[in-house]
Amino acid sequence: MNDNIWAAADFSLVQTLFLAVAVYVNLLILIPKLLVRYGSAVYIIGVAITLISLSFLVMFSGSYNLLNDMSEGIGDGPEMSPFMFVLEHVVQFSLFIIISFLYWYFNRHKEEEEKALQFSNDKLQAELQALKSQISPHFLFNSLNNIYSLSILNHSNAPIMIEKLSDILHYLIYEGKHEEVALADEIQLIENYIQLQLLRKLKNEESIHYRITGDFSNKKIAPLLLINIIENGFKHSNISSEKNGFLKIRISTAGNTLTVLTENTFTPNDKKKGIGLQNLEQQLEHMYPKSYSLKVNNKNRIFRVELTLELD
Repeated sequence: MNDNIWAAADFSLVQTLFLAVAVYVNLLILIPKLLVRYGSAVYIIGVAITLISLSFLVMFSGSYNLLNDMSEGIGDGPEMSPFMFVLEHVVQFSLFIIISFLYWYFNRHKEEEEKALQFSNDKLQAELQALKSQISPHFLFNSLNNIYSLSILNHSNAPIMIEKLSDILHYLIYEGKHEEVALADEIQLIENYIQLQLLRKLKNEESIHYRITGDFSNKKIAPLLLINIIENGFKHSNISSEKNGFLKIRISTAGNTLTVLTENTFTPNDKKKGIGLQNLEQQLEHMYPKSYSLKVNNKNRIFRVELTLELD
């Protein structure tokens, strides 16, 4: 009885070792060397050769004799023929080859999904950086033109405008590259921008009204979103050419809801959809696809932009 137990243990150990060999040969040799390189036909031939070779190796390892000795010891019928022994092991190895193949297949599928997701994220970040890079030169071009005009007139506001512009550019360069910034910092950027515009000494500048209210602490937002709306209002308003022109800016929070509203008069022939609002729409779709509402309309020569954004 004890002899049969030890024989069964030896038999199981040999079987386990050969099954492990089948799995690792498939994962390390057959799949990468044959399937990936040469295709399924060559892989199937390789699998068939492996199955038959391992089955004969098991038989010649002494497992066939151990199995028959155990059968005789417990009186379990006639000896198993060599053919049936090999066939039985071909089936066993086939099962483990299939399991290891499925393991490889699903792992590869998962890796491809992760690579596709990473590629998508990388592409998204590249697109967002491209959008942000369009904002800075556009804004810088307009501001430098204004400072240049004042410097020609030797206006006292020119040095102050340079200081304000320096603060804004510092924010664009160092904060604009982050995924999120403090909402309070973004609001400060807008206030600096408005002050910079007021320093231009526009005609009818008393027609520029802005109100910023609410609790902006402990809130985060993607950088350089809101400045698009404010810049669009200044760029396309006709406050410099029309006596009754105006620009109104309202920014407020209610809980986690941020609302930005601009209204400005404009000359109909001059009103075009600029790069600022185009960038804004693209960035919102990327970063807040289900958390924003953007309404843009013009009626009675008043252009209105209203953004409602749910912040995390």
